[in-house]
Amino acid sequence: MLDVTVRDPQGVQLFGESKTFNMIGYTEKDRKGEQTVDNWLIRSFEDRAIQPGKTTHSFEMKIPAGVTEVAVQASLTYQVGDKVTAMKYADQTFAVRGAK
Repeated sequence: MLDVTVRDPQGVQLFGESKTFNMIGYTEKDRKGEQTVDNWLIRSFEDRAIQPGKTTHSFEMKIPAGVTEVAVQASLTYQVGDKVTAMKYADQTFAVRGAK
């Protein structure tokens, strides 16, 4: 799961979104690792697994007037059953272009 949060300098959350990637044969509803379909009955599927190699995801948001910088936090976690493993975490502050 990719979680992204954006806050202003006072700590007010301006944006938050999560993106879930699934293994083939599993859905968002089954987090215990239980197979949700019989693989022999699959006729087609939508591959929502994270692709190998470098992958990017863009998020768009409106920043309120007067905000000159934002703190962005992003975390990527991997989950099988009840076990959640942190893969990557980033926390960085950015200046807002065009802010006055």
